[in-house]
Order: sequence, then structure tokens, then C-alpha cells
Amino acid sequence: MAYNTEDTDWSEFEISAKSKDLISRFFQLLDTESDDVGDKLAEEIFTSDAKAEFGGKFFMGKEEIRKSRENAWKVIDKRRHKVVKVFTSTAEGQDLLIIGHVEMGFRNGNSLQGEFAGRLIIDGATGDSPKLTHYQVYADTAPIARALAPPKS
Repeated sequence: MAYNTEDTDWSEFEISAKSKDLISRFFQLLDTESDDVGDKLAEEIFTSDAKAEFGGKFFMGKEEIRKSRENAWKVIDKRRHKVVKVFTSTAEGQDLLIIGHVEMGFRNGNSLQGEFAGRLIIDGATGDSPKLTHYQVYADTAPIARALAPPKS
């Protein structure tokens, strides 16, 4: 397991090793500043008809997801997600709720850390090639707005 899932408290239901690897890879990609991350998300992580939310915007399907990371690093210079706990509503582990922690550094010199929750729906959760069909994040964005606000004079 990578840094972002090495200490994760997984659900009492069995979540397949392939699904755990998918989740780990997903958050590794979100923490990677590279021009090809959108392509990797579209090809490796999500199904062709998936729905994903990043930065308060929804992206539908492979082509939108491919472009979803174009501005992901515009104001951020460091991002590190950790998955703290995973809950599942099904014994097969395809509909998951995660509780996570994120640390972010901004190009203006500010930084923050905080908690977030997310919903992940996995197609083929018990198979050899699971992929996300849905990702939605729930987080308080007020601290981000404060970190990005110009200093008060």
C-alpha cells in the first residue's frame, strides 16, 4: 500500500485487494502534478461513463475526466491525501464512503489541512479490473477560500 492508504481502517466487510489498490492509485494521482494525470484517471481509474467531482465541478465521461485536472495545480503547489477510514454499504464493497485527511500548500505561501468525506462507486469491485463509476467529495471549502484570499490591509 502507498502512503495514502497504508494506515487506512478498512470496513468490516471484505474490500478486495484490487479495489484497495484502485483507491490508493486514485489518490496518488490526485496528489501528482503532471500533465498526464487526466489521461491516467480517464484510462486507468474511471469507467468510460463515470461521473467525478473535483473542485466543486462535475465531469461526465472519459473525455471530461481527461480534462478535469487542467487547472488542478493552478493555485496549489502541494497536495497529499490520506484515506483514514472506509465504510461500505454492500458486502461486495462497491459503494463506499471514505473519511480522509488532506494537506494542501498554495502558491501564495499559505497551507492548510483538514478532513473530507467522499463517495466512491466501484464497477467490478470483486473482479480483476475494478474501476470507479462515481466519485463525489464532501468538504468544507471555506478554509480554502480563506487561504486563497488576499491579505487584509
